[in-house]
Amino acid sequence: MPLSNTILSSDGKTSTSTTAGSSTGSYTIPRTLFSRLLKQNRTKLVLRALAAIIVGPSGVPGSSVDMTIQLRDTMGVYRLGPGSEIPFDAEKYSGFNVKPIKYGVRVDIPKEFEEDSNWGMLQLNTDTAAYQIADNEESLIISTLDTGSGETGGTRVANSNASLGPSDIIAGFKGIREENYNPTHLLIGAECESDLYLVDTFIEADKIGISDPSKRLIGKIYGMKVIMSNNISAKYAYVLDKQHAFMLVEKRPVTIEKYKAPERDSRGFVATQRIAARYIHPGAISRIITV
Repeated sequence: MPLSNTILSSDGKTSTSTTAGSSTGSYTIPRTLFSRLLKQNRTKLVLRALAAIIVGPSGVPGSSVDMTIQLRDTMGVYRLGPGSEIPFDAEKYSGFNVKPIKYGVRVDIPKEFEEDSNWGMLQLNTDTAAYQIADNEESLIISTLDTGSGETGGTRVANSNASLGPSDIIAGFKGIREENYNPTHLLIGAECESDLYLVDTFIEADKIGISDPSKRLIGKIYGMKVIMSNNISAKYAYVLDKQHAFMLVEKRPVTIEKYKAPERDSRGFVATQRIAARYIHPGAISRIITV
């Protein structure tokens, strides 16, 4: 059959032919599966390192832990006259309970899939599960920063300019200073990062070599380290005192347990973590929304 009467195609695309039953290019041009998997880009996880306290499994003998907070300025000092009796007083305390929650995922892979796949599917899925659990941890941290900033003593800055400017950062900074804390970090989302690059104060600091992209440390402003995270909403920013802002209670670290299921002729694993994030002092947290 003359090829001049046939329009060839490849890669499985529909061919157009003037002769019924003609061969197409897809039968003559082989398709190859490349031997390397092109992996997805993952968000850098940076917020765990900012926890003021991390309580590990040994610090949680039961299902939860009670934390005690020393309250500020609750002991008085009194002016006395000669021979006056000295009043009794003592500092006061408060507290809260933190109960770790269990998070997890299970992956089951048929043996045939492992035998026929070009990649080690079990290991690939194990790595992804560990990452996703750690990513969930960052979401818990952001959630507790949101909650803490709304409590008494916390600071919320509403911005109507639709961009993160010096006045907003200073307002968040001021809220923490007024509560006697020391602003150490500015955490920002992607859009707030773009806004900062238009601020001269930030640009000048960045020029002297402050940034460390591997840790998402992109510079300093007003003495605070600026960290960008895609886990933070693009229009959000948080000013915090690292020593007093939030804590993690981890009853079970990220744990991977592999298993075999002979009745299904498969292998798999269960990935779990028991953890909770909790703000410590609301006054050490300011939230800024640029809307």
